[in-house]
Amino acid sequence: MTAHASSCTYTWDQGAATELGARHEQQDRWGLFQSSDPQGLLAILADGMGGHLEGALGAQIVIDEAQQLVQTPGAWPDPDPLAGLEQLCLRMHEAINRQSETARSTIVMVWLEGDQAYWLNVGDSRLYHFRAGERLMRTRDHSAVQLLMDLGEIDESEMATHPAQNRLYRCLGGDTLPKPDLGQLTIQPGDLLALCSDGVWEHITEPELWDAARANDLTAAAATLTTQAVQRGDATADNATLLLLRAIPAAGRRTPWLQRLSASFASLLNGDRR
Repeated sequence: MTAHASSCTYTWDQGAATELGARHEQQDRWGLFQSSDPQGLLAILADGMGGHLEGALGAQIVIDEAQQLVQTPGAWPDPDPLAGLEQLCLRMHEAINRQSETARSTIVMVWLEGDQAYWLNVGDSRLYHFRAGERLMRTRDHSAVQLLMDLGEIDESEMATHPAQNRLYRCLGGDTLPKPDLGQLTIQPGDLLALCSDGVWEHITEPELWDAARANDLTAAAATLTTQAVQRGDATADNATLLLLRAIPAAGRRTPWLQRLSASFASLLNGDRR
């Protein structure tokens, strides 16, 4: 069922789905946590690193720490959202190390407040921001293949299939303090945010993300896309998890058919990119 959570200027249509793939254990974890202190919504996705025996534990600790902090009145560590996310990231890292010597996890999260989205990532789980069919941004992976792409050695389309795709140089857990990337986005009506583990972005294209979200209830879209991801991955399919959030003006939420009609007009007017 698609939920609707208010974040001052906008409500956020939400949908999420996760698939096991061909793995023996589900090491992805996700959460959507509403807060009233300050008013906002936290969307978060963690992927336990499969090379570590306690990857699922690491990802679960990440989610537990986020939920506890966001839903405890007065616990948010800093009035500056980006500083608060960075402190939360360190807190997650320390909690993993207290409970395990081997657990590791990626993290991507976004704090939605008013018309602003504040994000943080460590590893190769991603956040995408779409408007009228165009990708405005995606987080950079902390991986060997991202560095190869930055150097011009490979194209972005080659990242998912490169032999070094799973080699990360930043994560939560371990001896090295996390060095997250952080940023801020201004949201407009109809904008789509997508948080996904590498099991999704390896097999699902950006146009497919946008088109599925525009044409369907977001929960149905997330379910369809994660299923497609594991089908395309076949015998090597990773865990696949996807969270979708669409910004709707809080002044008057529209019915799903009218949302789709409005999105279609916006795509035509803005030159929907395929």
